Amino acid sequence: MTSWYTLSLFFHLVGLALWVGGIAFFLVVFAPAVHDLQPGAGIRTLNHGRISLEAISWVGIALLLITGITNLILRNQEPSTPQDNFYTIALSVKLFLFVAMVFHHCLQVFKYGPKIASLTAHLAAVTDSWPEPLLAHWRKWSCSLRSTPRLAPSSRF
Repeated sequence: MTSWYTLSLFFHLVGLALWVGGIAFFLVVFAPAVHDLQPGAGIRTLNHGRISLEAISWVGIALLLITGITNLILRNQEPSTPQDNFYTIALSVKLFLFVAMVFHHCLQVFKYGPKIASLTAHLAAVTDSWPEPLLAHWRKWSCSLRSTPRLAPSSRF
């Protein structure tokens, strides 16, 4: 194994940690803490956290894509590593899971995210409760967020 391959594997794991770790942090730490705030402040804080999570997730996705391609190229350059049937199947499963996770992330960012941002922007400064349309979109976004780590082969949520 070359040092470039090892470095690429390291950054691949960093990308996975950013993506799945960001989701876990949002679900386990951030979202429950926001529920202790007043509804108006909680809604805005949760929306800001959603935007930050999306930015961190795209960095993780980019790292996974770049290092995944790099790992494949570097692995195929080594003459001592024959391509067996197991490797092909494992690579196919990983690619399928990656595409499924990106699809879920795109649903969150491009379908539910703009609706949540729009409803949050039109919200009064002081709100006593969560508006039902906004709550419905947050539930859809959250449901999609919870299902993403289940697709990750190395996570146990």
